[in-house]
Amino acid sequence: MISMDALAWTGLFIIVGVVLRAKVPFLKNNLVPASVIGGVLGFIVMNTGLITDAAAGDFGSIAGILWSFSFANMGLTLAVAKQGGEKKRTLKERMADSQFSGICGMGFFWVVPYALTGLLGYGVLKLSGGFFGMDPVYGLQVPFAFAQGPGQSVTYGGMMEANGVVNAVQVGVTFAAAGFLVAFMVGVPWVKKGIEKGLAPYAGKMSGGMMSGIFEPDEQQYYGKETTHPGNVDTLAFHFSLVGIAWVCGNIICRLLGALPGFAGEMLSGFLYLYAMLAAYVLRWIIGKSGCSKYLDRGTQIRISGFCIDMMVTSAFMAISLEIIGSWIVPILLVVLAGTLFTYITTRYFGERFGGKHGFERTVAIWGTLTGTNATGQALCRMVDPERKTSVLEEMGPINAVNVPACYVVMPMIIAFSAGEVSFGLLTAALVGTAAVFLAGMLVTRTWGKKTYDYRKGELYYTVDEKE
Repeated sequence: MISMDALAWTGLFIIVGVVLRAKVPFLKNNLVPASVIGGVLGFIVMNTGLITDAAAGDFGSIAGILWSFSFANMGLTLAVAKQGGEKKRTLKERMADSQFSGICGMGFFWVVPYALTGLLGYGVLKLSGGFFGMDPVYGLQVPFAFAQGPGQSVTYGGMMEANGVVNAVQVGVTFAAAGFLVAFMVGVPWVKKGIEKGLAPYAGKMSGGMMSGIFEPDEQQYYGKETTHPGNVDTLAFHFSLVGIAWVCGNIICRLLGALPGFAGEMLSGFLYLYAMLAAYVLRWIIGKSGCSKYLDRGTQIRISGFCIDMMVTSAFMAISLEIIGSWIVPILLVVLAGTLFTYITTRYFGERFGGKHGFERTVAIWGTLTGTNATGQALCRMVDPERKTSVLEEMGPINAVNVPACYVVMPMIIAFSAGEVSFGLLTAALVGTAAVFLAGMLVTRTWGKKTYDYRKGELYYTVDEKE
């Protein structure tokens, strides 16, 4: 259950972050999001004991719930309206389009760090954790935190705690918060350097609003429209309620699958975010078939996603309790460093080889997704494609359909290992095998091929379409 006190404190620190982003040159020049600034400050204040009407667990609940809610909203969000006069393309033409490279390239590659960083974290703690009394099993939480975010860290950490891994939720949320820091601390300089090198031809100039984080009147735009009469129901309430239907359906699916006997029920009932998103897709299809899509507003739905990610990021930081994980800070930082280096190196390598156009845009988008959430990847992508001239933002939803089969292998094996039900050898074989299968998928779909750009040299190996 969400604590309104915790929600209010989360909002307060976001506003503090907004003010500091606008006023502090370092934060402004490095484009640090207000949610991250507020989250770090909130983490400090929470651990000084100044906040007495909300506990760390309350903020963890906010992060977990909003994660699943954002996915339900993602499934309901309307696609970008097609331009009039476009001819209908055949399936072959659509498959040959650059979107195929992005969806398969990013989708297949996502699995590589997801499957392997857990083993890396386990190895780091096997070498260093003993000095601090930290079991190597905690290192296996890195993929949940980095590649899936605080919501799944709370969910799967809870499963591990049920298997006797104490404080697994706290460790998972800490990894997740560190992932958000890494996403922007590495991602923003990466983006800015890529723009300077000419690898982001649609980035445009850094506006004053982008730097300060606040739009002055001459830059302000309307982001949505009213589709319901305010005397009947507010448009925002209407859209929230539709997402609520998908949430309820997702919960029902979780309960039904949870009734399965043994570990299967425990495992399959832990994908609320996925079932809510699938239910939302079905709901959107029904709305479309009934001719009611005209009452949906994409701008409002995008703002709901934005609200979820900002509140989720800040609350994830505030969910960290030094009282619980303080003695493990050093090994946790070592694991974060190892996971960051591995993810950065592999993203640099494969990002240059996805094929098609928009290679750099896809690289920074998948980097943000692998260290934060899908929305973090979108935030970095918007820096290099503010006017949505590429197809990358539209590709980031479908990549979940490509990579989700891996979740049904990686997560169950890690949870089973934490419960002592499988050996480390079997765990390693399953995770390495999963990565190998998806790497093979990249070869088959030719999304692991020749470079389409070179970051070091600052060269693009495709022609930029000026009409885009």
